[in-house]
Amino acid sequence: MILALWRHGEMNLTELARRSQASQRVVEEQIKPLIQYGIIEVKTVGRMKLYRLSPDPAARQLAEALALLDQALAAASADEEETD
Repeated sequence: MILALWRHGEMNLTELARRSQASQRVVEEQIKPLIQYGIIEVKTVGRMKLYRLSPDPAARQLAEALALLDQALAAASADEEETD
């Protein structure tokens, strides 16, 4: 979720679940502590809630670190497939 919001910006729950490859129920459960800790912010527009990564530098650094980790894992996985 953090990576999806960092890469694609503000989105609603349906889009966040799609981009996170998780069910809406799972996203709802996992997003609550991220909101409580100030990593993700919620904006209500009418009846819709929009989620975005907090502009706080610590939240941005967390997202950047997760992106680097994601890239490293993808590269390691690709290397493993080539050696098989």
